[in-house]
Amino acid sequence: MIPMPISDGKNHLKRIAFQFGDRFFRFAINPENMEYARPHRSTAVKTKSRIVIEDFQSDVPSVTISGTTGFNPTGKSSDRGIKKIAEMKKFLADYGEMGGNGKMPAEDFYFYDFTNDESYVVAFSPDGVTYTQDVSSPLTHRYQIKFYILRKASQPADESIVDPEIGNRYPSVPGGVIGPQQNGDNPSSSRGPSSSDPRSDSVTPYDPSSGNSKIYNKDTSGTSKHRVINPQAPDPTSYAYGRTGLGYTIGYYQGGNG
Repeated sequence: MIPMPISDGKNHLKRIAFQFGDRFFRFAINPENMEYARPHRSTAVKTKSRIVIEDFQSDVPSVTISGTTGFNPTGKSSDRGIKKIAEMKKFLADYGEMGGNGKMPAEDFYFYDFTNDESYVVAFSPDGVTYTQDVSSPLTHRYQIKFYILRKASQPADESIVDPEIGNRYPSVPGGVIGPQQNGDNPSSSRGPSSSDPRSDSVTPYDPSSGNSKIYNKDTSGTSKHRVINPQAPDPTSYAYGRTGLGYTIGYYQGGNG
């Protein structure tokens, strides 16, 4: 479809429409002005020697429309300007009352730009809606509406998108069942433990009373060089001193009741 101008005074143009739920508001004449804005989230930090740009991609886009409902643009009684502006006020007010307490309305608000073949799910910006009348044209009503663009009308809502992925797609341990293979790992060997896989060895649980000979006091050949000790056990001399002189000095033992 070739986009047509918003108004040229003689051609039959496609229109603008709003929708929420099963309710529609159709413009009898297109807005006089339509402005799309796509701001960018970037910050310029000015230092002494350079300018640093912090870029956080696109900001929330918006669309602003403004125009008049006219006097009687189509000759139909239902399209008279005074009736269309009253219909618009009620339509937008009803939608505005659906939200509140920080929550979005239960129904999505659709903005259809049939002229340019663009449709979006939108929400009111803080500027909302402005209605004006001017002495130079007392029988017509003007409006200005600013919307935030949430997404294209063809896209699903965020809460409707399901992501079944659970866990880490790329584990940091080489040779995992999922994720890229590293260090020349054979994918077939990562499907389960094998005799060459150290994870398949049965490791004796740590014994606090005697230490673990497979963990402590080994040299590079795997042979124990010293007597196996418990690294958590206190030195006997320190333990004895704690129960004698030091214990009484710090007041842990009272008199001869230690």
